[in-house]
Amino acid sequence: MINCPSADCPWKGISIEQYYRHVQRMHEPLNGYMCIEKCGRLFTSITSLRKHTLSCREKYNSNIECNTERTINHFEQLHEPCHPAEIHVENEINSREKDNEEINIENKCVVVSDTVKLVAVEAKQLSTNMTLKWLSENGLARKVAFEINRDIKQNIVDPLSSVIHDLQLKGAMTNECEQMLTTMLESFDCTSEYKCIQQLKRDGLYEDPTYFHVNEEQMSLSADPLSERIFEQIHGVLMPVKFMLRTYLQTEGVFNTVINSLKLSNDGLIRSLIDGSIWQERTREMCCRTVIPINIYFDDFTTSDTSSCHSKSTSICAVYLNIPSMPAYLQGKLSNILTVGFIKSQDRKKMNNDKTLHRLIELLIELETKGITVSIDGEEQRVFFVLGFIVGDNLGVNGILDYVESFRANFFCRVCKRRRIQTETDAKEHSEVFRSPMSYDHDVRLGIVSETGIKASSPFNKIPSYHVTHNFVFDIMHDIFEGVGIYDLQHMLYYFVYIRKYFSVSDFNERKNNFVYGNQNSDNIIHDIQDHHLKMKRIKCTANEMKTLIIFLPLIIGPLIPENDEVWQLACSLVKIVHIVLLRDVPYELVKELRSVIEFHHTQYVKLFQDSLKPKHHNLVHYPTAILKGGALRQHWCMRFEAKHREPKAYCKVNSNRINMCSSIAVKSNFKFAYNCMNKNFVFPKIQYDETQIYLNQCRTLYLKNSNCNLNNIDMEAVKFLKSFVKCETVYNRGSIFNVVSKATVNIYKILEIFLNNNNAILLLCEQFEVVKFNTHLQSFELNAKTTTVIVDNIENCESQQINLHDVNNTMYLRLCNYYKV
Repeated sequence: MINCPSADCPWKGISIEQYYRHVQRMHEPLNGYMCIEKCGRLFTSITSLRKHTLSCREKYNSNIECNTERTINHFEQLHEPCHPAEIHVENEINSREKDNEEINIENKCVVVSDTVKLVAVEAKQLSTNMTLKWLSENGLARKVAFEINRDIKQNIVDPLSSVIHDLQLKGAMTNECEQMLTTMLESFDCTSEYKCIQQLKRDGLYEDPTYFHVNEEQMSLSADPLSERIFEQIHGVLMPVKFMLRTYLQTEGVFNTVINSLKLSNDGLIRSLIDGSIWQERTREMCCRTVIPINIYFDDFTTSDTSSCHSKSTSICAVYLNIPSMPAYLQGKLSNILTVGFIKSQDRKKMNNDKTLHRLIELLIELETKGITVSIDGEEQRVFFVLGFIVGDNLGVNGILDYVESFRANFFCRVCKRRRIQTETDAKEHSEVFRSPMSYDHDVRLGIVSETGIKASSPFNKIPSYHVTHNFVFDIMHDIFEGVGIYDLQHMLYYFVYIRKYFSVSDFNERKNNFVYGNQNSDNIIHDIQDHHLKMKRIKCTANEMKTLIIFLPLIIGPLIPENDEVWQLACSLVKIVHIVLLRDVPYELVKELRSVIEFHHTQYVKLFQDSLKPKHHNLVHYPTAILKGGALRQHWCMRFEAKHREPKAYCKVNSNRINMCSSIAVKSNFKFAYNCMNKNFVFPKIQYDETQIYLNQCRTLYLKNSNCNLNNIDMEAVKFLKSFVKCETVYNRGSIFNVVSKATVNIYKILEIFLNNNNAILLLCEQFEVVKFNTHLQSFELNAKTTTVIVDNIENCESQQINLHDVNNTMYLRLCNYYKV
């Protein structure tokens, strides 16, 4: 081994050539060059050193030859010739040693080769993942993502590759190191969309969307009237749904989560459509199959062009899919909502549903009858998908199912045949006029839209187990938070401000703005109401803002309103309705309660405001039956589907293409799906915490020991403290207040300490609040400042929700309806 002549340099080499290259590149010139043969001579130039080294090597080699001859002659003189057998054994030993050396060299080469291959695979994955991350950004055009990649390759990767090559040539880097680094850098070659898509296809993360022909329309003629007519082909885009479902289920954790969600509830609670009577009837003959429900969502959204005269032509109808039985905390993730396809809204409205939806319906039939094969833990399983419900807003669902799209029609309801005039005063549901497959067929044959509410026979009836009369589902977002809630508050606030004069508009705005909503609701506060808007009974707000206002309305203005006010009792009934329909787990006894509260609400609305009930009021009378038939209504609402629109909307703003926007959005959605699959963004643990949040603290351990809690089963020597943890994407830390719901019981806690036991299970030292009574006027529980210190040891398995306590007139309240034992 040859050392560098510089004392500060740790370099070592194995050959004279490497030594010369290193000195010339890194240390030229030096004050002197010591002979590497250790003869003690010092040279002033590298050339003199080179000549001297060569002469020393020649002398050394000649001395070795002379010494070898002398040794052989001396050996022959002292020893007789060896026996032939001994010579054979010695040759065999030398041969074995030579073979072992060759084997070691081959093994070393194999190890290096395998390492290079492993590095190449990992580098390729990192490069692909980085490219997909750029491509999945909603506000970044696809071409910009590849321009970034090309700039990185030209300005960073290529110069770095050149430097690595030079270092290897000059002996500053071994061949193995140079090979690994070059392999890593060569893997960064996703500089075009074509290369990226081909790589994703090889990795099993991408499949091209399909384009289906809808119709054709004649283009405007040119100046020459004799010119040939040109027809434009109208296409829709259908995503590779079977491929997406297969890849989705094969992603780590998804299949087991979905299968576990298909079990019937046995605790007296109604959760998903699995607990509904419709699903149980439709899948009774499929008990020997693995059947997964899917909901299909239809809705139009506007692109970046919203104000010009051509805005309607750029509106797009999006089709999404989700599995409604999955746990609630996973349903909220947009990655678990899969894109099915896109078609221009104008084209869908011009053509009938048979033409625009035939490919989708064929796909749904194939998924139900043939299913798909998925590989789970090395075993192939056949999985079938059955259409549960078609969801969306009222206008969209009516249009997709070929019901009348005017809610001034005689029979606008898609689940019953009550006339519009009757629904204006109906406070109860009339089950005797429910639509059924038999009555539906009769109405289709009758063919009179004004007497049936049916425009044409729906193509969705071709699906074997599905019929449009089974689509017994409603959207609470559009019915209540963009409908009934607004109707009620317009009348109520007008009554409180201008008729009874309990408070002014400015008083309401001030109390609304000063109210402490908490971290979970602070972003959804309604804007100040203007006096002239309220006089015209017009309130504009988003669904989330209306939801927040209704929930906290009793504590905002309740103290200003006297008890036994009839309009306030109507407001309290609306609060109760919202509370029940927002439950993800609905007890059977609350279904009967909901029916009673809706009847009271509708009766009082007509009586107090002298106003007729709207179509969205009529939808509410079907809510109790919809829960029994299709599960909790919150599992089917459109809130998260509407949020999914943000992705294509943001992309349309940065995409200058206006000719075939559906295709552009589909490719973008494919890239986003590939990114989610590569990073396993579908399923995550219910509770998560970072290892950096763990710490030890003797003072806190002593505080824990001195607390009046039962710590007998806890090893205090193994206790570790935790700053915070995340449950269902909500952060819990010291000071957080939450409730734990178990059937009809709820307990309220405030976190004092978070710690881990020797099994790394999360334990909480909490203050448990004592409930004084339920205040019917404020629809809230009054709490005592006196608390009890307890240990909560089942936070991972129990149903909990982070809440806020509110101070009203120096009294602490929990805003929660009285449907629990506290």
